[in-house]
Amino acid sequence: MKTTTFVGVVAALVLGGMEAGAAAWDTCNGMPVKWYSGPAVYRNRCSIPDSGNVNTAYWNGLRQWDDLSHIVSGFNVNAATDCSLDHSDGQNEIGLCDRASIDGNNGVTYSVVGLCFIGANGIDEADVCIASDLDFTPRTGNSFGTSGRSTFVHEAGHFFGFKHEGGHSILRTSPPHLVTGGYESSTLWPTNAQGMNTLYGYSVTKPNLLPSSMGVVGDVAQTLDPAGTKTVCRGTAQSVKFYVGNMGNAAVSSYSMRVRLSTTAPPNGYYESTNVVGTFNHSLGAFSEGIYSLGFTVPSTLPFTTYYVYLDMDPAGAVDELKENDNTTVSAMVLRVGC
Repeated sequence: MKTTTFVGVVAALVLGGMEAGAAAWDTCNGMPVKWYSGPAVYRNRCSIPDSGNVNTAYWNGLRQWDDLSHIVSGFNVNAATDCSLDHSDGQNEIGLCDRASIDGNNGVTYSVVGLCFIGANGIDEADVCIASDLDFTPRTGNSFGTSGRSTFVHEAGHFFGFKHEGGHSILRTSPPHLVTGGYESSTLWPTNAQGMNTLYGYSVTKPNLLPSSMGVVGDVAQTLDPAGTKTVCRGTAQSVKFYVGNMGNAAVSSYSMRVRLSTTAPPNGYYESTNVVGTFNHSLGAFSEGIYSLGFTVPSTLPFTTYYVYLDMDPAGAVDELKENDNTTVSAMVLRVGC
């Protein structure tokens, strides 16, 4: 995954990099290279049909970013017979491409910016190509690998002017992709959201809690608990690791979260509320995050079988959030109660 920028004659001494937290973008004379007027987007209908997983992946990729700031001026569709995706033609087009045509990448964003000379310099055009051989089905929280849906979100970040970064981010340089909570787990992370807030501003002031069973340790993306089955006994003390974050622009002074066990696989298990084995109170600042080891005791009456381990943030819905459907995730670790 990469971004390619087409420019005029660039003054090398004034075109540089800037960071806010970990979010990064190019600058011109100290001002960000971004969209200074709302871009209209064109969907390549030939490769992204009007329905199906590719279509919903396209919409998720754009809306994860644009729903925060609402800067896109229009969502348009090209004719189904127009199967070319042209660059520097005045259209901001998004479509699928053969992997070979984008040098084997999962996705590429081609951005056109003007000459960096006096004052600010904005993005004039951006086109996005996503490799057509990716899997675009939604991923559950314990799915680890490369996702077409996450690639759409990643390249949409480049579309809005953001560069690669490390840490917990959809803009990591290469897969595996980290996913968060809920049915649509290919999302932004707090650092991405903070960048969007800095460049474009949020349209509302609210928090947004999100969990993950994945994290970055020493810049290595991994599941926080080993994937696989762990045999445990009733009455024993256990623990599970989860990432929790707030991608909203408002703090949450207090919220509850709980760990529960379920025989139901995700995503159906996201919507249950039985076998709660641990409850916790916590707070999160705007755009903050952390990884926590949450302890619990296996109930003495729990039937002998295999259980998925879920984390619910704000299960009662007491916190007014930007989104309310992304507060639950599942560990990569499965518990087998056998004694």
